[in-house]
Amino acid sequence: MGKMEALLVLAEAVAEGRLTAGEFATVCLPLYKHYPYRYPSEQQYQAATDLFYLADDYWAGEGDAPPGTLNAEQVKSAAAEIAARMRSLLD
Repeated sequence: MGKMEALLVLAEAVAEGRLTAGEFATVCLPLYKHYPYRYPSEQQYQAATDLFYLADDYWAGEGDAPPGTLNAEQVKSAAAEIAARMRSLLD
């Protein structure tokens, strides 16, 4: 595994339902912002950035969600796609 392992574990956890979308967003945003490693490739950086934006776009509020935000199921689905991409970059 490469240095993206923590982000991959996080993406897989929300994709598999072991974390809620809200828990995912709470952990992902600061982890990405303060990640201590350089990304070995542009593709790894892009996957990590996509995961960050996924967390940032999650809407946990009640009522009508603002345009461009995602619900929990959309986060779960997108996290599965990003996790698969991350896994292929690390294998």
